Amino acid sequence: MKWLKRIFDFYINSSIHVSLAVVSLVFVTNETFNISYHKEFVFFVFFASVTGYNFIKYSRLAKLHHLSLTESLRAIQLFSLVSFGCMVYYALKLSYDVLYVCVVFGLLTLLYALPVLSRKRNLRSFYGAKMYTIAIVWAGVTVLLPAIDGLLELSVDVWITFVQRFLFIIVITLPFDIRDLNYDREEINTIPKNLGIKYTKLLGIGLLILFFIIEFLKDHIQYKNVFSLCLVGMLSAICLLCSSDKQYKYYASFFVEGLPMIWFGLLSLLCVLLP
Repeated sequence: MKWLKRIFDFYINSSIHVSLAVVSLVFVTNETFNISYHKEFVFFVFFASVTGYNFIKYSRLAKLHHLSLTESLRAIQLFSLVSFGCMVYYALKLSYDVLYVCVVFGLLTLLYALPVLSRKRNLRSFYGAKMYTIAIVWAGVTVLLPAIDGLLELSVDVWITFVQRFLFIIVITLPFDIRDLNYDREEINTIPKNLGIKYTKLLGIGLLILFFIIEFLKDHIQYKNVFSLCLVGMLSAICLLCSSDKQYKYYASFFVEGLPMIWFGLLSLLCVLLP
């Protein structure tokens, strides 16, 4: 059983799980707007997510402990290097319009991870910037990029979906911030640090209500989208309400982070039941 745990830990720690979550949201956008599936774009998003997340998580750690890296961390470094190569390969197959927008989100990722604003501060050090940066990048990559790749007009409906995705990402990020409440450095400001766990959860529920309501502002309302938003909103609320600063090890990193995959599964089922 130890080898199973090692495989599972590598799956989580190497950012495969979170990258599949990003890809799942791309598929949600494709289903929502009936955008054609382009495998080159999907592979690019997956490998770019692995590269970006592992860079953020392990670049500083590797620099501090480069002579004493554990076997698992070395494996993650190798996997990240291969993923970077694959990302470049698939990037060369994308349109210039997609790549231009990718540069913007890539720069946001660098601002988040590196102390480019001053010698010791990055976007993570500013109040709320950590969460908002993640939400903007996820929403952009999973809504705007698929729309541009599919030559879809950036209509009002697309921008409403962008806002919905932004709100959704903020909500599913809250259990992570609650989990890390006692471990984040003092200079890293998060919503749970400032509001406390109770009011953070209330804020999240409010955002989920807004996430659902603005669906009815769209020009084209589809039952499959309404039902999927309602179901994933309820699941997200349950995950948020059950989160604590002493949660199960894989609660946020596996179950909460798996919500986008559940969303895609629900939407795919509804597409069959409500064509």
